[in-house]
Amino acid sequence: MKIIRYVGAVLLAAFAGQSCSLLDTTPDGRETLDQIFADHDKTAAYLNTCYMNLPTKGLSYYWVCNAPTALSDEGYLVSGTINDAIPAKMYTSGGTASSHPLRDYNGPTENYYSIYMLQLRYCTTFLQYIDKAGVNSESERARWRAEAHTLRAYYMLEMLKWFGAFAYEPNGYPDGYDYSTLKKRSVWELAELIDAECTAAINTNELPWRIDNSSDVKRMTKALAWCIKSKAYLFAASPVHSEDYSADQKLSHWKTAFEVNQQAVTALESNGYALKTSVSNPRLYTGKAAAYKELFTSISLTSADDRETIYQGVSRQNYVDHNYIGALNWPNNTTRAGVVPTQEMVDAYEVLSADGTVAEPLLDLSDPYTSAKAPNYNPKALDLGYKEDDPYAAPRDPRMEACIIRNGDQILWGGELRTVETFVGGENGISDDTSENRFTRTGYYYRKYIAPDVDATDNKADAAPWKFFRLAEIKLNLAEAAAEAGELGVAKAQVDAIRSRVGMPALPENLSQAEMILRVRHERMVELCYEECRYFDVRRWAEAFNSSELYQKYFKIPCEKLTAMRITRTKNPDDTYSYTYERRVGDLKNASTQARDVLLPIPENEANNLYSLTNTRWQNSGW
Repeated sequence: MKIIRYVGAVLLAAFAGQSCSLLDTTPDGRETLDQIFADHDKTAAYLNTCYMNLPTKGLSYYWVCNAPTALSDEGYLVSGTINDAIPAKMYTSGGTASSHPLRDYNGPTENYYSIYMLQLRYCTTFLQYIDKAGVNSESERARWRAEAHTLRAYYMLEMLKWFGAFAYEPNGYPDGYDYSTLKKRSVWELAELIDAECTAAINTNELPWRIDNSSDVKRMTKALAWCIKSKAYLFAASPVHSEDYSADQKLSHWKTAFEVNQQAVTALESNGYALKTSVSNPRLYTGKAAAYKELFTSISLTSADDRETIYQGVSRQNYVDHNYIGALNWPNNTTRAGVVPTQEMVDAYEVLSADGTVAEPLLDLSDPYTSAKAPNYNPKALDLGYKEDDPYAAPRDPRMEACIIRNGDQILWGGELRTVETFVGGENGISDDTSENRFTRTGYYYRKYIAPDVDATDNKADAAPWKFFRLAEIKLNLAEAAAEAGELGVAKAQVDAIRSRVGMPALPENLSQAEMILRVRHERMVELCYEECRYFDVRRWAEAFNSSELYQKYFKIPCEKLTAMRITRTKNPDDTYSYTYERRVGDLKNASTQARDVLLPIPENEANNLYSLTNTRWQNSGW
């Protein structure tokens, strides 16, 4: 039997000659790889093995919550006393290289590092055999090969996002390889290798642009390959991976990221992808953000109704589960509130003029909070009517209403609309009791993934599929790369298109490059909230492993302490009510904000194995 050694999970086992597939055979009578790939159906089965362990995301995935959201400045896990909830563990004890709650989400042998390395090995084996495999048609062979290239790029991207640089060789490691020479590839080198995989797939005529057959919805497409390529270069050019490059090299990387992302957006839009700007159910979805709301809550959208989604989940773990996302917990309901929005997230929604023609960020984007988390207000937002003592009076970005439930909002309950009471002592009021899992601790609940007709007494509904990639994200990738590369007109055009979809005014003219970068980053926080993007954004915008200004500004200060809005109600002599709004800081989060936390640690046993082979430290810095 031919053994293909590959850097994968568990590395030392691979080096020692472990077979690279669950379908591999031994002298006990099972089939060899040559025999497997001689058969059409078994070759197809091996390709299915390459599809195992696709990234599985969504609000029900990490036990009781969306862990990446609860580990950024977007949200806080109310159910902080639940021992097996990942954020709860991170809040109290963080993680170590040998045991990390987020990395080892399904046990120490099923961690991100191991499973993605394993999948890379499967994909490599498939690509090494597919050209001589016994398949029924050459068109099928071409499509399968393209799918394997895309899958390999996808797993590489996930490794890059979570761990940064890693060792990788597209052709594997042959017998006799001198492992003492093994080295990590830089993140930029990995992005170029991802590019090559995606380009091979995109150039394959047999690979489709879109999957309309529900039974094949998980299969790879040209569109997904462009998304993977887009994201790989965005991450590789980001500050967290750029410390060792000169200013000229950094700019060159951003220019490359700009060019690739411009090509990606052009290719996607030329092949039928577009922002969702209309609704299929106008009775249910209303307002300026109607299309935006329907995109995340409808379970019945067809490709004709939704040309924005590029790749979405299909299994239950890839769906939004309304038990855990803050559907309101009235006193007779004992379910958990899950992850609730922070005041930081609420502060991100811009203030509008009364006629909606002018918009201003609420905070000074260059320095939004002091080190103590007091807000640094934008004076222009105050001029538009924002008041600390009445923070919801001035109109805000329509996406706020689509994503956040505030005090005084309405929600369906028992077949009728009820007014939400998040004030202290209110029916849905803020609770300071850390053992109380039903009520918000920030003054807010989620709305983004809750359809307008979901009854809070049920606290659940048929779940809409999780959006892994959608066009708006790729357009924002382009906007960011364009801003960093000095292509300010392109950056503005992409952001304006996204804002226009919800009736938001265009960005101001003549923004400087520094101002445009801040506005693009701000737009990402608003548009992509709760989509597992912010977790990575605040980390990749920081410089890694030091106490630099970027680390403090973009990671430590936003995430170390979170802000809540404590609302109290007082009855007036005339039987009306007055409300007092108090920002509270510091009692919601105290972990996962060390410099080391910008990347996950390599499993300690793997790092030790690699050290024994190379006499070089492999562990990510700080772990």
